[in-house]
Amino acid sequence: MKFHATNIEYWSQNQAETVFFGNEEKGLALLISSVAGSTDHYLEWNDQSKACVNGVERIELSPDALRVQLSPRAAEQLGESAFEVEFACEAELFTEIARCLKLVFADQLLVKQTVAEQKKTAPKQDYSKIKYLNLEGKKLKQLPDYVAEMTALETVKLSIGPETDFHAVCELLAQLPGVKHLSIAMEGGSIPESFGKLTRLETLSLSGLTKPCTFPDSVGRLQQLLSLLVLSDSDVVLPESFAELAALQELNMRAASWQLPTQFYRLTRLKTLDFTNCRLQRVPEEMTQMTALETVIFCSPEERDYAQILLVIARIPNVKVLEMSVNPVPEAIGLCQNIEEFVVWGGSDRDHPLQLPGAFFGLSRLRSLSLNLCYLENIPEEIGRLKGLRDLSFMESEFERLPDSIGELSGLERLNVNQNPALRTLPASLALLTQLSDLYLDDNPLLSELPPGLDTLVNLKNVRLSNREHVKNVPAAWDDLFTAA
Repeated sequence: MKFHATNIEYWSQNQAETVFFGNEEKGLALLISSVAGSTDHYLEWNDQSKACVNGVERIELSPDALRVQLSPRAAEQLGESAFEVEFACEAELFTEIARCLKLVFADQLLVKQTVAEQKKTAPKQDYSKIKYLNLEGKKLKQLPDYVAEMTALETVKLSIGPETDFHAVCELLAQLPGVKHLSIAMEGGSIPESFGKLTRLETLSLSGLTKPCTFPDSVGRLQQLLSLLVLSDSDVVLPESFAELAALQELNMRAASWQLPTQFYRLTRLKTLDFTNCRLQRVPEEMTQMTALETVIFCSPEERDYAQILLVIARIPNVKVLEMSVNPVPEAIGLCQNIEEFVVWGGSDRDHPLQLPGAFFGLSRLRSLSLNLCYLENIPEEIGRLKGLRDLSFMESEFERLPDSIGELSGLERLNVNQNPALRTLPASLALLTQLSDLYLDDNPLLSELPPGLDTLVNLKNVRLSNREHVKNVPAAWDDLFTAA
């Protein structure tokens, strides 16, 4: 296969060196990388379905072409026996490509021309059509000069280190009219005020944070930002101006500790709000203005006034999904009558079994209930009152039996009781769940017998029962379902 590469990239990440040659117009891509922690190499042609490990027999690099000869085995896997990639690049880029490939192939790589000769012959590369730039893993003091020529650039991935002039990076990217997606790996520290000049950003990702990170006041100028993802093992500080991001729809803060601005309710387009590890005890009444909000999550053990919080959430008309790490479940949950999906992480402490209030069983619109990683002395018979349930999960929870009232959930379509070390029996009423299509009973070591009559579950499509050879009363008709799974 012979093609001309209009885009050449290289990066170092997770102890692996990678070189990429692509032609976006023709949809062609050749990726070559080392395999972390070994001397193996990996080659991928267009997508992962055409990939091989240690399939290169010969590789040759010159200033205007890369030639790769595959082994017969690799040729059969990829449907190509060789690749010839033509390209034009400047000396600096050629040097880095040669360095990366040398780290991947060592002495197997043949470089046919010196850098000095390459400088004389290589024409200037046209950067004006490049839309994607990956500089992750590179210890840069500043962006390469050629980035200023990438006027069509839309997506940028880069690493910011202590030696990087972050302010200069922001100034340069702000001059490029099309940059909409930015991904930054950094240790932490203060983001410069010039970051606010990236006013065309639609998605922003910050990862690798191990030190406190402070957003600048200018972040409020990112009026087109739709999505923000932050991955941090430390504290993240958001300024009050963060509440001015009127277009923001997705906020994913995976930080050890963080705090929302006091007027976060002005983020009226947010669809999901995850308070995990957020320093917040109560929510403002104005949160009811967040009418686009559909999902609210509290998955961390902070002390919160859930009676006040749930009273406010109950008045947000479109909140349909609620996820909480809490025990006992607050009585105020009964106020949330619009909830359709409820997820509880109650903890597996045998001294503190999960407690469900009576008001919980009045959630008539509930369609999905997950009581995962919970210890339950018993599951209340009142669960049979949740007639609207379609999906019920007790994954990795601990209890000895399901109540007979489970059979009253006549519309149930999916039941997950995987990984329960204490489950001994299932009720005969399970046979009444004729709408059930998915039944998961994996890794229940004490479950030795199924109730009779389960052959009535004619709508089953998927069944999991890992120790089925040692379980009695398994319907013969399920054999095909195990095979299909």
